[in-house]
This record gives sequence, C-alpha cells and structure tokens, in this order.
Amino acid sequence: MFQRKFPNRGSNSSVVLEPEVAIAVIGLFSAASDDEGVSRTEEFALSEMLAGISQFEDFSEKDFDELTEKVYDLLEEENPEEVIELAIASLPDEEYREAAYITALLVVGIDGEVPEGEQEYVSELQDALNISNRRAQQIIDHIFGEDDDEEYDYED
Repeated sequence: MFQRKFPNRGSNSSVVLEPEVAIAVIGLFSAASDDEGVSRTEEFALSEMLAGISQFEDFSEKDFDELTEKVYDLLEEENPEEVIELAIASLPDEEYREAAYITALLVVGIDGEVPEGEQEYVSELQDALNISNRRAQQIIDHIFGEDDDEEYDYED
C-alpha cells in the first residue's frame, strides 16, 4: 500500500504540515508497514498512543477526530510517498522526530510481532528521522522494558 523507502531528509516542497499531523501520518504509515493495511485495532491504538505523547497531551477527543480527518484527507489528495516525505520534513526538532519514532515503534509492535519487513521499515524510518543507532536503542529499550544499565557503554 505505502512505499517503504524514505526520501532523503528535507523535502523540496514549500508546504509544511503541523508537527502533530506529521506524527500521525508517520504513525499511520507505520500501521500499514506490514502490507496488510491499517486495522481498526491499529487505528484505535494509534490514537491512544498519540494521547500519551506530550505533544498531544492537551488534545480533546474532537481534536483527535479532526487530526484523523486531516490525515486521511491528505492521503486522499496527495501521493503517499510525497506525504511521508512531507511529514518527515515537517518535524521541527529532535523532540518531534523522537515522538514520531516512538509512535512508529509502538504501532509496529502492537501485535507483539515485528517481522523482518517491519524491522527494515523501522530502520529506514530511524535513518530518515536522523536518529542515531545508540539513541534508537535507548528508546527501544525504554519502551519495551529492556533497560539494563550494563547494556550501555557510557564512554562517548
């Protein structure tokens, strides 16, 4: 359904999405990364996950409904490859890029399985979001509860 290759960081488009829309777009693409489309469970889980991210803490149910509508309208009007490129380019800073990455990880891992295709997707997304391997591993360990101080090499 969606192309898994991510463009080089930085879009040629002058259009910029609101960062919250960009994160939701990336979450939706992540839900579809298994080539099975977006299930109702994944769609519900995505809105629940977004609610737990600081950038969305003040969103009401109506705000989430409007956000969902914006994302689907955007995907209907534009080429999906351009939408993901635009979403990545619209994330203003490291905090938003990491929020998008966390959202993707949670959506991809919701079924408890992360097959090779989804692992490749997450890796490509990490690169597109300019998140280092070390930081990505810290995020993964934190999210999935594998935080073991012995795993980290504190030398820089």
